[in-house]
Formats: sequence, C-alpha cells, structure tokens
Amino acid sequence: MRRAAWILAALGLVPGRAGAAEYAPVFNATLLGGQYFYEGSNSNVGGNANVVAGAIIKADEQWSVLPTYAANYVGTKSVTEAVPAGSLFQQEMDHRASLTGIYSILGTSWRFKPSLSYKYEFLKQTRDETWGHGLFDFEKIGLGFEFENEYRQPFTYRVGLDAFRIRFPGYQSLESRAQTDPMGNPLNRVGFNKNVLDTYNIQMTAAGSMPYPREQPMLALQGSYILTYQRYIDQNVIDARDQLTGGGRNDYLQSLGGSVGLPLPVRLFDTDCRLDSKLNVSLAYNNSNQNYFDARTTQYFADAYSYYSYGLGPALTLAWGEAKHPTAVSAFFNYTRFQYVARQAQDSNGTYTGSRLGQNLYQAGLSGVHPIAPGFSLRAQVNMYWARSNNQFEQSYSYNYRTANYLLGFSYEY
Repeated sequence: MRRAAWILAALGLVPGRAGAAEYAPVFNATLLGGQYFYEGSNSNVGGNANVVAGAIIKADEQWSVLPTYAANYVGTKSVTEAVPAGSLFQQEMDHRASLTGIYSILGTSWRFKPSLSYKYEFLKQTRDETWGHGLFDFEKIGLGFEFENEYRQPFTYRVGLDAFRIRFPGYQSLESRAQTDPMGNPLNRVGFNKNVLDTYNIQMTAAGSMPYPREQPMLALQGSYILTYQRYIDQNVIDARDQLTGGGRNDYLQSLGGSVGLPLPVRLFDTDCRLDSKLNVSLAYNNSNQNYFDARTTQYFADAYSYYSYGLGPALTLAWGEAKHPTAVSAFFNYTRFQYVARQAQDSNGTYTGSRLGQNLYQAGLSGVHPIAPGFSLRAQVNMYWARSNNQFEQSYSYNYRTANYLLGFSYEY
C-alpha cells in the first residue's frame, strides 16, 4: 500500500489526457517461511504469503478510483495470537476486496474518500479441520468515508466514519442446540441464542501528523483517537442468576495512540545512513454492559468484559542505499498492561483470589530487508513475546507463556 500511495501522489503531477482515464497497476507480494515456538516446543516449518493487487484509475482532475484485492495466508503462527492451553497449531487465510474513491476538492488540499469492502477470514485450529468449515471463520462487510487534508506533505490530518458487520457463519453455541437443560427446564442463559458472536459496528476515527517545530522541523508527531461501537446482534445481557435480561450486549472501545519520531542522518563505516527513531504510546478502554456467571463456582461478576490497557515502546530503523529501496535493519520493543475492571484472577485450582485479572505483555522484534534485484528484496525477522499474569487457572487458555517465531523469505513490489 505504500507503493499505491506513492503512485497516487505521482499521478497528481502527470497531466491527464482529455476524455481518457489514466491508470497505474499496483502489485506487492511477500513469501516467508519459518517456525513458531511455544514454551520450548516448536511447530513444523510453515510458510506465510501475502499478495496485494490493484490499480490507481484516474478519471479526471478530481476523481480517482482504487480497486484492490488482497490475499493473506499465515502458516507460521504470530507470536501475539491468543494461546489455547498447550496449542501450537493454527493456520489462517483471508481474502479482501475493496473499492475506494478519491475526490480532490479543487482549490484546496482536502480529499474525500468513500470506500466499500468485503473480507472473509478462514481459521484452522486443528490439523483435521477443513478450510471453510472452521468454527471461528468470519466475514466482514463494510462501508465508510474519510476526509483528509494534506496540509504539508507528507503531514495530514483526517476524520472518518466506518460501518461494518462481522458474521461468524460456522459458530453456534452448544446451548443453542439444546432447548432444555438435563432436568428438562428451558434454557435461558447467555449461550442460548444462536449467533452470539455476530456484531454490527460503527467506528469513528480522527488522526493527524505534524512537524515540530513547524519552521525548522526536528520531530514528527502523530496522534489518533478511535471510538468503536459494537452491538452484539444475538447476545443478551445476563443477570446474577445467569438468566437473560431484555437488553442486548453493547461495547464501546476507545483508543488513543501517539508517537514521536526523530529522523537523523548518520554516517557509519564511510556510508551515509538514515536513522529513524520513534517512541510509541497507546491507551485503550473498553466499556461493556455484559456480565459473567461462572456456573462451576456459581459466582457472578458484573461489568466482566470492561477493561483498559496502556502501552509504550521504542522502535529504531537504520537504512542505507537507494532512497526508495534501501537496505534496512529495524528493532522494536513494546510493553502493554492489560487490566480487567471487575473480573477476578484465579489460582491454579480455579478459586477466585479477589484480585482483578491483569496481564503484562512484552514484545520485541528484529527485522531486515535487502534489495537483490529490481522489485525484489530479501527479508528476515525474529519476534519474541512474553505474557505474565496473576491468573494461574489455565485449562482453556494460557495466561503465562513465552512465544517466538522467525521468518525468512523475499518480497516483490511493482
């Protein structure tokens, strides 16, 4: 997509031909192979592949259209994926098609961008699971628009609104398949409804970047605010008796993000280089009206799905060679604190401790890219992840673990 943005900028400088649309193809592909490690155990060697194909079509001086198709396959599990207890296996594949319009408002630096998209994601959790029949396969249909002002290249500020639906066609709760409990009484619990994971969503985004100081910039500042409203279509709120109430579940997720970047020219071993350093910070709060009833211990927790998180970490990139296709080495570290508002942690026997459930997450990575031919680059990356929590009950999911992966391969960009 960086290539697409560059082509779009270039098209703005190319005189158009009367009565004829101009277009430029966009194609990016990446193929990587590697392994995933979990607590000293390792998966088989797998591969990751990603393809993005599209075109910039410029109809006139104001209108451009960007149709895009993207396919992604993940055979080497990401270190940040949720970990079912003791599980190494997970494969993902998704396909996404989108259509974005770009309308330049004459006499201004504003652009209006309406969009329409469709995505289907396939998830295999076990080796014998068949593609297309996964329990957590989902589709996402979305439309939206964005206003963007590039007041000083490459700095912009933008606001946008998106609406999308997420549907899990293969997921049905076990309780929805049985209308009564073992005693013959009608079920009326949270899992009684069929499509408990399906949601309607509305997302508002405001983001911007600016140089500092403005006259003689030394730093690049970025910030964003995202508010996402999520309405669960078929999930009712439960009460202290684990019974359904008349209201449905609604979540409001607010996210703040920011970064400070410092680009510096440096000279190493008689070579001119560019060192980009960045400090990233984030803050999020999810407010949910859903509660939780533990049938095993008959304990009830109100406001059980509300949580907040905060994080920060540095990132460094050292690049040299051709400006558009440099050789580069990057490293990053990030710390995130995840804290539930009301849900309690459990000891190894499942007894609730009275302390709020929390988790500390540490992620580090090292990567490199080296061009080897026009459009082709070698790529390598290593990622590590540590999770530590005050929750010791891990029958379903692990809360305390270490994961890592490595990936080697190449990319092509046209």
